[in-house]
Amino acid sequence: MKKGIILLILLSAALSTVSADVMEVRRFGLFIGANNGGDTRQKLLYAGDDATAMSNTMRDIGGIDPPDNILLIDPDSNEILEKLREMSREINRVETLVRRTEVMFYYSGHSDENGILLSDNQIRYKTIRDMLEASGADVVIAVLDSCSSGAFTRTKGGQRRSPFLIDESSTMEGHAFLTSSSETELSQESDRIGASFFTHYLITGLRGAADNTRDGRVTLNEVYQHTYQETLSKTESTIGGPQHPAYEIQLTGTGDLVLTDLTVPTSALQLSGELAGRFSVRNRQDRLVAEFTKPEGDTLKLALPSGAYTIRLDDDLETYGNSDDVKTARIELSRNAQLYLTKRDFSSNGLEFTRFRGNLKQGDKDEKYVFALLPGLNYPSLNADDLVRIQAGLLGSIAPQLSGIQASWIFNITGQESEGIQASEIFNLAEDDFQGIQASGVFNITEGQMEGLQASGVFNISDSSMSGIQSSGVFNIAGDYFSGVQTAGLFNIVDRPATGIQAAGLFNIAGELKGIQAASLFNYGSYMHGLQASLLNVTGTMRGLQIGLLNINREVYGLPIGFVSLSRNGIVDTGVWYEYEDDHRVYTSFQSGTNYFYTLYYFGNKQKDYLESQEDMVWGFHLGSRISFGPFDIDLDGGAKQCYKDLSEDHNFSVPSARVIIALKGFGLFWGVTMDIQYPGATSALYTGEKFSFLGNRDYPAYYRYVFGFRI
Repeated sequence: MKKGIILLILLSAALSTVSADVMEVRRFGLFIGANNGGDTRQKLLYAGDDATAMSNTMRDIGGIDPPDNILLIDPDSNEILEKLREMSREINRVETLVRRTEVMFYYSGHSDENGILLSDNQIRYKTIRDMLEASGADVVIAVLDSCSSGAFTRTKGGQRRSPFLIDESSTMEGHAFLTSSSETELSQESDRIGASFFTHYLITGLRGAADNTRDGRVTLNEVYQHTYQETLSKTESTIGGPQHPAYEIQLTGTGDLVLTDLTVPTSALQLSGELAGRFSVRNRQDRLVAEFTKPEGDTLKLALPSGAYTIRLDDDLETYGNSDDVKTARIELSRNAQLYLTKRDFSSNGLEFTRFRGNLKQGDKDEKYVFALLPGLNYPSLNADDLVRIQAGLLGSIAPQLSGIQASWIFNITGQESEGIQASEIFNLAEDDFQGIQASGVFNITEGQMEGLQASGVFNISDSSMSGIQSSGVFNIAGDYFSGVQTAGLFNIVDRPATGIQAAGLFNIAGELKGIQAASLFNYGSYMHGLQASLLNVTGTMRGLQIGLLNINREVYGLPIGFVSLSRNGIVDTGVWYEYEDDHRVYTSFQSGTNYFYTLYYFGNKQKDYLESQEDMVWGFHLGSRISFGPFDIDLDGGAKQCYKDLSEDHNFSVPSARVIIALKGFGLFWGVTMDIQYPGATSALYTGEKFSFLGNRDYPAYYRYVFGFRI
């Protein structure tokens, strides 16, 4: 009985920690802007703005929570040193509670070859490096935007090394130091951009312009290459001369060090693959917040704070800055909204951009009601600028612009932006934007933006963006952007971003979907936020609920429910354990899921006849949660198991069971206890050994056994 009470206490204590907030990586940041470098030096204008912008960026998409994000504007040397000591104390306090700690130190201001300058005081580079390396953080990232800051990377005589790539699931240690210039160069700030060149392009890169792989994450290598090229390119013709950012990176591990994550919920612009050229983004105050070059091809995502922006596009790089054909788009970016831009959103005259254009501007166009005797033969005749209200034809109807109804047995075609209804037995084609309804027995195609309903017996295609409902007996395809509902008997495809609902009998494919994917066979999304339900679910990043026989993710933040759930940042363990009891059973198991929720399948039998006798075979399924505590992982799971002997004796029921396992991180060894719970009137061959009253209720005895094993 005493053993049972002790076991109950341990179980209750473990269960009480299930809801604890277990962190994988905790990142700290100290951001310093100092305009005053002493009486003998010119006072800077933008150092404080640089530090503020860097702090905001790392808070929004860099994983630094507000309590760990420290911003200092024009501090004295004692204040900086004290903040470094406070940060070190906090790191030492939490180091056993997290898998990894990281520190980012950023400074914008004056410096010389010996250290940073604050009014008439100096903090030597060696002092900063020593304090950062003694902070106890696993990874130290230091960024200095100041004159002669390259000397910081050479304080210990270290040679520049190509970095090992570190990912968020790996063990890593070391440091990464980035500086805005070499040890003999000046670092420059610009009135045109309202910031220093280096920090301006560093932040632009961190917010997405440096994401060369288009995986939604900006790595250390990507942002350094982007910042180096942009800074050097834009300072080659300045009075201060070319500025060469420098680095020293010494990290150990495997993978890639991610600095910012564009997949977190945040406000963002997405530039379609058809857009190419030099882009500049200005906020409501007309301050330049981003500037970058985008080649034609993949979609580029740029994370920005909510607000109004003007985007300028110069698609002729050879005449950049002097081109007569500069296009602009004016947008309003809502909080946590994803706004998708295509060529149609940019205009040469700078007219204000709106996502949905509303009613067409008809001007002085003639409005006509016509009958098409043959395709292209209309009565009365149509001119290129005519606006058609109603057009009816036997074989086909072709209208320059529609604002009404177009009906034909075979096909309907419109040229310019149109609105209304297209109805045809075979296909409907709108060569420009179309608002309204397209209904056809076989095919619907919109080459521009489609807003409304497409319905077809076989196929729907919208080449650029779709907002509304696509319904088809076989197939739906929307180009770069989708917002609404897709339903198909066989297939749905959205190329890149999507928002809404996809439902198909067999297949769903989307780029970035926020909503629901439901299919009887297969779902795929590069980024999924919501619900996926299918026999097979595949995503790059999954945030939400996944229900399927097999769930495969690059990383998952949510709850995958399925027979097997595989994720790079989750649990995928096979294990063997031995139960200390008279039967001497040995079990093999498979666990998969996230670091917080997993599924467990196991099979066991008596040691002496493990593969020979089926009478004592046991199998089971559990759902559980893993909690990290210092050097240990605690697994708490429960479910049901069954014994073959019970089936043969007509005791055809499952036995409620539970486990509490403590594992040593890095070694795979674990020990703990398993329990089989008996409810009134139930009998089973599994009810053997020591027992206690489960949760103090004598009507529900729990039979427990101690276990020892290992997993890989």
